[in-house]
Parts: sequence; C-alpha cells; structure tokens
Amino acid sequence: MADPTLFAAPAAAAHGAASGGTVEITVTLLIIVGFLAGLAWFAKRLRGGFKAGGARIQVLGAQALGPKERAVLVRVGDTDILIGVAANSVNTLHVFPAGAITVTPDAAAADASGANAPNFKSLLLKSLGLKGQG
Repeated sequence: MADPTLFAAPAAAAHGAASGGTVEITVTLLIIVGFLAGLAWFAKRLRGGFKAGGARIQVLGAQALGPKERAVLVRVGDTDILIGVAANSVNTLHVFPAGAITVTPDAAAADASGANAPNFKSLLLKSLGLKGQG
C-alpha cells in the first residue's frame, strides 16, 4: 500500500496558494473598477465638451415650446442667435445684432426674484380683497 503523505500537498503550501489567488483577484477587480471610473470620467468630460481656450458658443437660455421643440438663445462671439430645435431640425429664428441683448437671463431672473417682486402672501391677500388687513 502506498504512503498517503506521498500524494498529499503540504498544508502551508495549499493555504498560501488560496490566499495568493484572493489577492490576485482583488487586485484585478480594483484595476477593473479604476478603469471603469476612468471611462465614466472621460465620458462626462466628453459630454460637457472640452473647453480649451474658452467657449466660443454660450447657451444663454432655453424654453420648451412643445414636447420635442425648444427655442434656444445662444451667443456666438458678440452676436446673439435665437434658434429653434425640433426632433429632426435646427433652424435659425432670429439673429440679433452685436450688443442688442445686454441683460443675460441670469441677471433678469435675479431682478425678478429681488425685493421688488411681490411675494405669495401679498398676492393672495390682494386677490381675496384683504390688502389692508394682515
């Protein structure tokens, strides 16, 4: 009869091989996760556009006109252009002369929400005819 220890692997070698495989798998998974994170960062960067040297085209504002139609105000250099965007087309609606629009939509929104704008309470009291009370 053959000696059973002749074919058995030493206990330390078998245990070390299992832990070495675990480390190898962990490192491989970390490399894959890092690669996927890099791809996600690159896709986000690509979607936003590369802004080397400043943006020549600025989107000043957009307004939905329907489920698939929008009016978009863009600034190219010092000229403002109103364009219509639909599902399968982009059309120029109006070209403003240089310097025609002096207020950006952000500044207009800040003015509208400023101290001069009425609040909900005053509008409600006015609509109810209770302006003098409260």
